[in-house]
Amino acid sequence: MNDVRDKWNRIYSKDQLAGPPAAVLTDNDNILPTLGIALDLACGLGANSLFLAARGLEVDAWDISQVAVSHLAKRADSHGLNIHTRVIDITAEALPMERYDLVITSHYLDRSLPPAILGATRPGGLICYQTFTAEKQINMGPSNPSFLLQPKELESFVPDCEILAFKDESHNTNRDDPLAGRAFIIARKSIG
Repeated sequence: MNDVRDKWNRIYSKDQLAGPPAAVLTDNDNILPTLGIALDLACGLGANSLFLAARGLEVDAWDISQVAVSHLAKRADSHGLNIHTRVIDITAEALPMERYDLVITSHYLDRSLPPAILGATRPGGLICYQTFTAEKQINMGPSNPSFLLQPKELESFVPDCEILAFKDESHNTNRDDPLAGRAFIIARKSIG
């Protein structure tokens, strides 16, 4: 087992309750599909997966942590939700071409993935990102700059896509606000 997997298994062994879904989803539920297939990358305990499946989507939920994925699978089964979990070290090569109507990535940043995420999204599908920014003014989330969004970086992840929603709350210091120190984007992949 690798160090990253061990770290996340330890974290999820202590905290077994999924928090709320990402604001990128809840703040924009009026533009999200209710049919189709979604991918929740680095799903953790699955708040986003549960939210999307409850809306009617079939969800593939991937994470490196066996502990998190196991908890999510049990919750999905107990609620009769169509969620397919997978323990995986997420790489660009693992993503299938044009399979998903929606891909959500929240609080996970791997800069090698955006081209593969775009490729995994069907034409007309949605790409949703939300994570912490390098300009955050609140002591939450990662401190390693490798895991923090740079200014204008989100837009570069979705070239030639239509931006449907964008919000940058880097300077928000309200710890009760689920977007404090974060930014999100929703983009529609071009059909042609």
